Amino acid sequence: MYLLRVPDGVEAFGALGTPFYVGIGQGARLFAHEEEARDLGISNAKLDTIRSIWARDEEVIRTIDSLHTAEPWDREEELINAIGRLADGTGPLTNAQSYARSVKMSGVELRKYATEHAASGDVASIPAKFKLRSTRLMAGPVEPASRTSVFGKIFTVLEANPGITGSELIQLLAALDFSSNRSAYTQSGQVSGSWLAGYIEGGFRSDRLHIQLFRP
Repeated sequence: MYLLRVPDGVEAFGALGTPFYVGIGQGARLFAHEEEARDLGISNAKLDTIRSIWARDEEVIRTIDSLHTAEPWDREEELINAIGRLADGTGPLTNAQSYARSVKMSGVELRKYATEHAASGDVASIPAKFKLRSTRLMAGPVEPASRTSVFGKIFTVLEANPGITGSELIQLLAALDFSSNRSAYTQSGQVSGSWLAGYIEGGFRSDRLHIQLFRP
């Protein structure tokens, strides 16, 4: 569990700097937000805050709140509720999602995707907002570093099935075991259609390019 902070000298929640993001992750996840901020084609409150810090020739402060052997959802809930979100008018956090407790459907972890599947009652359903459902896709120009990562598995399926639509890709991916991909949404090895749709859309990002539009 980590916090990203504004270097304003304010003492808050165990360290100097007003927190603007609460995150959960391992490895280089702590630095991924700043890498994302370098892509000016993406804009949200978190990235705009990072860029405003850079614009003042300052650096983002990163602090570790706590270490856990499993996803620390209780601590995430505690911090988000205590600090407050900009979107709710309760505090400075730019976290896009309010805390979402674990919700399971057919044994699949849903959490923030629960409302998207509640109406259909089907964890495999493709979200209405998925714009690539009828778009033909193929493996992108950039191969993921690992074929066992989520993007690696998507890349491999596209490599073997060039020209499939976004909906068909989700159907093929839903049959794979994602339990080795550490995530709150993969504990059972199965994942939801919304989780897969989010990854597919993310594969087009300029810092990834693991997916591209089909070209015969």
